[in-house]
Amino acid sequence: MELSQVRPYLSAPNSFEGTSLVSEEVRSFLQERLVLLYKMLFVLTFAFYTFTTLAAVLMVGVPWTRALVDPSYAFHLVGTVISLVLWFLCRGNSRSLRALSWLDSAGLLFVLFLLKLDAFFDRDTLSLLLCTNGALISHAVIVPSSVRRTFWISLIGALPDALVAAWMAHVQGHTDTLLPILDVLLWSGVSVTMATLVSHVIYGLRKQVQAARKLGQYTLIKRLGAGAMGEVYLASHALLRRRTAIKLLRADADGHGLVRFEREVQLTSQLTHPNTIAIYDYGRTADGLFYYVMEYLEGVDLDGLLSVSGPQPPGRVIHILRQVCGALEEAHGFGLLHRDIKPANLFLCRRRGLPDLVKVLDFGLVKEVGGAEDVSAQRVHLVVGTPLYLAPEAIVSPARVDSRGDLYSLGAVGYALLTGCHVFEGRSSTEICSHHLHTPPTPPSSRLGRELPKDLCDILMRCLGKHPDDRYASARELRAALETCADAGTWSEEVSERWWAENGSMMELARPRQEPSGLTGTQTLVKEMVDRVA
Repeated sequence: MELSQVRPYLSAPNSFEGTSLVSEEVRSFLQERLVLLYKMLFVLTFAFYTFTTLAAVLMVGVPWTRALVDPSYAFHLVGTVISLVLWFLCRGNSRSLRALSWLDSAGLLFVLFLLKLDAFFDRDTLSLLLCTNGALISHAVIVPSSVRRTFWISLIGALPDALVAAWMAHVQGHTDTLLPILDVLLWSGVSVTMATLVSHVIYGLRKQVQAARKLGQYTLIKRLGAGAMGEVYLASHALLRRRTAIKLLRADADGHGLVRFEREVQLTSQLTHPNTIAIYDYGRTADGLFYYVMEYLEGVDLDGLLSVSGPQPPGRVIHILRQVCGALEEAHGFGLLHRDIKPANLFLCRRRGLPDLVKVLDFGLVKEVGGAEDVSAQRVHLVVGTPLYLAPEAIVSPARVDSRGDLYSLGAVGYALLTGCHVFEGRSSTEICSHHLHTPPTPPSSRLGRELPKDLCDILMRCLGKHPDDRYASARELRAALETCADAGTWSEEVSERWWAENGSMMELARPRQEPSGLTGTQTLVKEMVDRVA
């Protein structure tokens, strides 16, 4: 795509020139605004045509046949039809920036031409001026465009008004045509000036918005989602031309939230395992807003995978769990616990050569083994984590949780992947936590009523042991056990590529979620008193 195609619509001409990411944003925004413009023109022209036609037939007595073929009505009807066609052309599949540019300028000028013909046959100079003025100013308000482009489109659209007015005066036999033509020229000049001025004001406001969206060398493109501590945006680096994800701390966050935010980025940045999300940068804006920059992932989290695709093949479950074990092994080796392992925090990426690469996300609840627990959590005895995936000891004594608590949560994730069901369900967080403490989990095969690989089921059941000593001693030991499963090698790269080719479009529907679906629970910090479930 040529830069000249992008520049007329950019709110900041010096930002992101030549980058496909911003070009796509500009293209998408322009298409959205053209849809709005032509929809508005269609509604207005249709309403005007309907009203004037009915008035002529019912009040003036014009025959229906004449109302349908008379040029003063027919040209307005054609303008309505053209507006409808342009509306549907713009609201269809994604159009290129060049195509949208033509639909913008040529489409608007053609509609104006038809409206001028309609005004000519009506012999109505006022209607001519009103159509031109309304269309040009509406275009300047709705469609993003540079001042220069708006000026030339407005000038081309308004100049014929004087000629049309002169021809109307000639047809009507008026001898004194100079003053009416000068009057039309004056109002045409007002239309061009007002449209250009409106474009200049909106252009300047968009530049201010663009500047407000910059965080150092990064510019925010669009919001990807929101969590308990902040919001995540798609962004691009001004020089590297690389897609990144930026997490912003909420403006209303208290001191405790800021401490957690800083701890998350500091601890996560120490982790370099390929299955842990990479942290690129960290800083704060001029007004004190904290943010950090991480790699941008394309794919779907396991929550979306489960909600759309349901239970997964045993080989794929093993493949996913082994990768998570690798990330946890490194984190536990640094003395860090994740404490919030759940499907929404495990992201399945599509990358060349690695179509099922898992990334562990959101270390916002991470804790250093042997380190101090959150003061607020100690004070009110909060249960930290997501109830559907909580280890029993995380409920009764959160400060004493060790790495085996993450393995319990991972076992619950594996159980959900294999069966499509939670290990335990209940009408409230308290009931679910009580099940984690006292109820033996149902074996996966019994849950589905059909046979599943015994070795994998045994591994998951061991991860779900009530006491930490009943589980695997470490993530490495769990990974080694998964590697010995009979189905460990059945989910190959070829199988994964074929699955994504068949289901990729369906996974796109699962990606843009703001909050986890029912399969992952509805909260991250469960404020339940320990004595209610112990």
